[in-house]
Amino acid sequence: MSALSVITLCLCWALLVGAMAAGRVSTRAGLAAAVAWSLPFAVGPPLFSRDVYAYAAQGELARLGLDPATHGVATLLTAGVPDGSGRAFVRAVDPRWWHTHTPYGGAAVAVEKAAAAIGGGPAGTVVVLRVVAVLATIAMIGLSLRLAGSEPTRRQAVAVLVAANPVVVIHLVGSAHLDAIAAMLVVAALVVDRATRRATGPHPQAGNSQAANSQAANSQAANSGRAEVGGIVAGAAATGLACLAGNIKATALLCVGWLVLAHLLAARRAPRPLRAGAVRLTADVVAVAVASGLSIAAAGFGPTWIRALSTSGAVTTGIAPASILATAADGVLALVGVHPADGTSQRVTRALCLAAAAAVVLALALRAWRRTPPAETPPVGTPPVGASSAETSSAGTPPAGGDRAFRALADHRPDLVVVGFGGLAVALGNPVVYPWYLALCLAPLAVLAARGAPAGRRGGALAGTAAGRTAAVLVLASTLLCVATLPPLAATWRLLGTTGVAALVTVAALALAAGAATALLAPRRRPAPPTNTP
Repeated sequence: MSALSVITLCLCWALLVGAMAAGRVSTRAGLAAAVAWSLPFAVGPPLFSRDVYAYAAQGELARLGLDPATHGVATLLTAGVPDGSGRAFVRAVDPRWWHTHTPYGGAAVAVEKAAAAIGGGPAGTVVVLRVVAVLATIAMIGLSLRLAGSEPTRRQAVAVLVAANPVVVIHLVGSAHLDAIAAMLVVAALVVDRATRRATGPHPQAGNSQAANSQAANSQAANSGRAEVGGIVAGAAATGLACLAGNIKATALLCVGWLVLAHLLAARRAPRPLRAGAVRLTADVVAVAVASGLSIAAAGFGPTWIRALSTSGAVTTGIAPASILATAADGVLALVGVHPADGTSQRVTRALCLAAAAAVVLALALRAWRRTPPAETPPVGTPPVGASSAETSSAGTPPAGGDRAFRALADHRPDLVVVGFGGLAVALGNPVVYPWYLALCLAPLAVLAARGAPAGRRGGALAGTAAGRTAAVLVLASTLLCVATLPPLAATWRLLGTTGVAALVTVAALALAAGAATALLAPRRRPAPPTNTP
């Protein structure tokens, strides 16, 4: 019954996305649907994942002065408080994680430790963690709306693709995953960094100072200097927020890397780029050190969690691309009489998927570097910061929905591209994949996908555009992971065996090839030429 409910929710969400694409869903309606769907999960027990019980046990370990990165939760069976609550903490945890060490950073341990101190027992600790997850999710949605700006189509996309997303409803709210806090901090970092760029404005040009009197030039230089200092401080604050997210979930460190690169790109447009780059890099390093130090101090333990990052890789998830490829490879090799040693295919495919994710992130970063000119004038066709679709259209850029407009937005907002698509690649390239891994990239992808709903189209707005394909990928990934990781369906992967999965992968590949061939060979529809008939 629970699996059927999740499938029904995913179908309802897909219909809501279609209505949003057709322009029939307002931001308020999308948020109302999100609240209605989230409320039962917010007040009910954790479903589809027992990770929150592991968080509670790890918090109890930390409260007792034991480092969760070096002690398994089974330690509570002998080191718990005299009232015997340690046994209750352990019994609620999935037995696979009894003797493993936490791969979460100091900020996560600090949250767990505080929850255990406030909760006063297993049930109270879980309740505190649920409240924290719900509040973090609400803050993440609010910040995502801020990231989207004032344009209605982007805010509608955030309301539907983020707030009402089954990943958010089921796994961030319902299962109280720490990824909600990490996602909140990542979006907050992007919002702060974006506000920094708006506040600093362009650097003064030499030609402009010659045309003005000396007093105006001095005043402009003073204002520019103050704005530059404020921009450096605020940019470092954004890097610190992203580092705090990385101290909860290591994959959030992608945002730290991007912000450092973005600040170096901003320094390229300064009058003295080398000096500006050195100052910004120093500020970012200090911010990372401060955020890491605060996490260590709050947790009470050193960065021992780094050695435990491989903990999650001790298990396999059948829906992970690395697992699918390994199972398919074993099946194909078995057909020709080759039987690799146990785990060999899995190790190879995991390394390949991680390398592919790294290649995607590197390509996106290089794209941002190449498309950021070392001059103050923005590229031709780039919309101004914070411009609405109407302003963009009047400036000569096609209206929202066209591929040229999507590319202009992507060039102007590389943060959305790198953190969105790069985060998606990292989530899917992991050795194990769970639905809540998508939390860090939902907001950036939703803002990009808003361009898939152009005004004036009654239906099919998501088809045939780059933004539409972005929305389709987001919907497909969210729905597939939510459904495929349900316990009844997860067991199906094991029942199929290597031959069955190899057959499924082959059929899926043939279907994709057929679809791609059809799309390439089909004649493109051209718009009818305009007529002069009144």
